[in-house]
Amino acid sequence: MELIQEADTLELVHEHGNWSLSRETGFSPVQLLTASAAACSTYVFEKLLDERGIPYEMKNVSFNYQLGVYYPNPIGKIDVHFFIKANQRVREEIEHVFYQIAENCPIIQSLHPHIKINESIVFI
Repeated sequence: MELIQEADTLELVHEHGNWSLSRETGFSPVQLLTASAAACSTYVFEKLLDERGIPYEMKNVSFNYQLGVYYPNPIGKIDVHFFIKANQRVREEIEHVFYQIAENCPIIQSLHPHIKINESIVFI
């Protein structure tokens, strides 16, 4: 991977189009880190559900984060919400798999232990 400097913005080089890294015009590094945690959680969750043959439809994943109050203001917590459409009879199985996300997600495993990861399922 490569970062290039374009004017006042860094760009993360990608074959399908570069990502702008800037607080004003693109993604900040903190946003990329939290998005990576949410995306990894989603990929892991879907993989575990698919491996078990559990029928579901991932409708949306939303996430937000909170910085610490003291300098250098590290990330204090990341909230990830999975909006899933599933039959009532498989919801308990989905919840069982849900609790296996953190131990199978390399991004979450790489984060500092002081960063609280709050994940939830919203059945729709």
